[in-house]
Amino acid sequence: MKAGTGEYQYKEGTHKPEYETLCAFGTLCLNDNLESITKANDICNRYGLDTISAGATIAFAIECYENGLISKKDTDGIELTWGNHKAIVAMLEKLADREGFGDVLADGIKVAAEKIGKGANKYAMHVGGQELPMHDPRFAPGHGMNYQGDPTPARHTQSGLANIEAGIEFPGLELPALDKYNYTGRGKYETIMKNQIHMVNCTGMCLFGFLCLPWDELRDVLSAVTGWQLSQQEVYTTGDRIATLRQAFNVREGLSPKDFKLPERAKGVPPLKEGPVANVTVPVDDLVKDYYQAMDWDPETGKPSKKKLEELGLGDVAEDLWS
Repeated sequence: MKAGTGEYQYKEGTHKPEYETLCAFGTLCLNDNLESITKANDICNRYGLDTISAGATIAFAIECYENGLISKKDTDGIELTWGNHKAIVAMLEKLADREGFGDVLADGIKVAAEKIGKGANKYAMHVGGQELPMHDPRFAPGHGMNYQGDPTPARHTQSGLANIEAGIEFPGLELPALDKYNYTGRGKYETIMKNQIHMVNCTGMCLFGFLCLPWDELRDVLSAVTGWQLSQQEVYTTGDRIATLRQAFNVREGLSPKDFKLPERAKGVPPLKEGPVANVTVPVDDLVKDYYQAMDWDPETGKPSKKKLEELGLGDVAEDLWS
């Protein structure tokens, strides 16, 4: 059985696209053809492609095309213009098969920008080779901190204060009222939020499900499942251990904070002149430094302190990093 109408056909029962996919193949590409987005989602699912990275890479290619860095000759005759849904699907199919210009795009934005050259880095929205998710740091600055400061940068499943900045309420969470555009002294509160999120991710629980729970219910769920009578502090400490171990892995592999930089556009440099985030520039480097200091990680090297590692029961890791 086939589903779909008009130009796009796909198997009956094909998954509908979710938010990140709708934005990546829709908004980022100025594409309002829903059938084409559903088709793109289906292609990504069948090839095992991440829809955020694939959609963002197609959008990058469109911007390069619109600014004359690549031509119709380069794109195998595909007119890669904003909103051209036929071109978006056609180029995605080439990307999936590593065919023609699709092979240039198949390894993501960072590699594609290097291959294209001609100043393509100006349009390359990634951090350390990872394409940006669909949440704007200029609206919720905590996303900027996460996209740049997390050991796995630009991940839409890593979050912290951005949830509160976006208006989500957590019954039972005791934090002072925070102005999302007041950037000082946020690090210690960021650690509380992020450590809880690390615990959620490690349980396999849906983040959306967690966002609907009272703050301390994660502790109760974990206690019920494991039989361990956890305190809320033990939940935070476990999340802290997870975060610090992830960071230590990067340090061991030679990665440091300088390897992860949010693109200027995503920080609001220069700031937009109109719209809901007009005149906003987010000092992401300062937010990352504040968080690292609160975590007792060196802001320059990213290295967790020996004292911190030992307090978390990671003495073997301390020996590796500090011997």
